Amino acid sequence: MASIISVIMPVRNVAQYVHFAVESILNQSFKDFEFIILDDASTDNTRLVLDEIRDSRIVRINNENQTGNYKCRNQGLCIAQGKYIAVMDGDDIAYFDRLQVQFEFMESNLQYLATGSNIEFFSDNNIQPYLSERIQDPEKNKVWLLKDNFFSHPTLFVRKKVFEYYKIRYSENYYYAADYDLILSISQVGNITNISKPLLRYRIHRNQITALKRQEQIMYADQIRLKQLSFLRMRPSVEEMMVHLSLMKDYPIPELKLSLAEKWCNKLLMKNNRLKVYNQEYLYEFLKERLMCAVIK
Repeated sequence: MASIISVIMPVRNVAQYVHFAVESILNQSFKDFEFIILDDASTDNTRLVLDEIRDSRIVRINNENQTGNYKCRNQGLCIAQGKYIAVMDGDDIAYFDRLQVQFEFMESNLQYLATGSNIEFFSDNNIQPYLSERIQDPEKNKVWLLKDNFFSHPTLFVRKKVFEYYKIRYSENYYYAADYDLILSISQVGNITNISKPLLRYRIHRNQITALKRQEQIMYADQIRLKQLSFLRMRPSVEEMMVHLSLMKDYPIPELKLSLAEKWCNKLLMKNNRLKVYNQEYLYEFLKERLMCAVIK
């Protein structure tokens, strides 16, 4: 009989952390899950650490050649048997009740296709851990995705039917920002929210993708920011694209360009008023804040 939850965790060269990540899942208060661990051709002792961990719920896949983080996640999706898919990273630590809380929430709130949660950041450098709160309102989330991915990917918990019915996958075209595109894709077909309780400890260290590939991540995120303009049937000029990206990233805009930025925001509001892609009130407040940030800086 298939497990209720499939936890999918790709790993590569996380030997010093992976034991803590694995144990945090195996020790969950919710027990009915399969744990798909994909080693993406690690060159350190990651595979040896995993070899020492025995649990019948673990499904191991060892890639002999590196395929990439998101390709591994798609690989895991292809074999997952659960009603729900839980994302996990090999350097983070799940709270002991993470799966229980997310399962009960999704069972009781059928209007949502997926949920994330608040998280606790911590590091190896004795920096004081701190909590990060995520937006819960699904309509507000949809608007704020214009700016960035405000979901913590390793907290994501998704109904498997989202991947089966809507044929959604991680787009390998976006490499280091494919999680942003995945969450955007889900938000376009249904509601996605965040649970207010922190359910994961997110480790900050110098070898994670957000540190090593920061510039490439920004480049691919820019492509996703511009992609969303097509939802409003916008065909911006090069100058408008530059202004849009500056607004979405809270970059300062030269005084001579501010009138263009205001006109651009008005165009977005007019288009949305006709097409009803986003909540108009939320979009207005969001764009107003972006303009204020552009002027203040």
